[in-house]
Amino acid sequence: MSSYLTIGEVVQRLKREFGDLSVSKLRYLEDEGLIEPGRTESGYRQFTTSDVERITLILRLQERYFLPLSIIKKKLNEHESGSPVPEIESLLGIAHETTEESPAAGQDAALDLEAVSSATHAPVSFIRELQEFNIIGTEQLPTGRGVSCADLECIRAAWGLRNVGVEPRHLRMYVTFADREALVYEQFLRPTYRHKTPESRKQLRERLAEIDEHTAVLKEQLFHRALHDSLDDLV
Repeated sequence: MSSYLTIGEVVQRLKREFGDLSVSKLRYLEDEGLIEPGRTESGYRQFTTSDVERITLILRLQERYFLPLSIIKKKLNEHESGSPVPEIESLLGIAHETTEESPAAGQDAALDLEAVSSATHAPVSFIRELQEFNIIGTEQLPTGRGVSCADLECIRAAWGLRNVGVEPRHLRMYVTFADREALVYEQFLRPTYRHKTPESRKQLRERLAEIDEHTAVLKEQLFHRALHDSLDDLV
């Protein structure tokens, strides 16, 4: 018996957990460079157990953290190079030294401030400032205040901006921008996905991932253009 699965068999195996999974979606993951199945001499895809585990991880990262594929690919590369990626470690059930118990299913993993400081290289005092200005959220742990793993990238970015003198209080503008942007998209999405069925929830998660992907490109281009225009006399 062959140890490989066809693309259709992979879809059937994962369909129970990911009801909207399709052959075309797996092909898209391959086109985006997230999976790399082998091929038979006739050119048919063949998937190993490791391939299926990787696909499962990708889909769970999408569902739990609403991450666009470009970010998931980056995190997978970091994980495979040996760098700690809390979101992936949480999904794989790898216990953090500072966590006393695993998070409940469906919740984001959370770390205490000392663990977050170690993972991001940002001082605890800086992390507390980010919480005070609502740049990141606050999770309550048995040991005190904590931070969701979903906020770690935000902390790293904020700490990196310190190199040009940007403090947490300056980042409040991003909270304002994000709140306004969310309200705009809510107007488009709520009427369509208001029924709260399992199918509508899955479709909404897909739409949110698409919005993340497209708005990231749009905002990056607009910001670069505006910044270049502002500093045109210096460059």
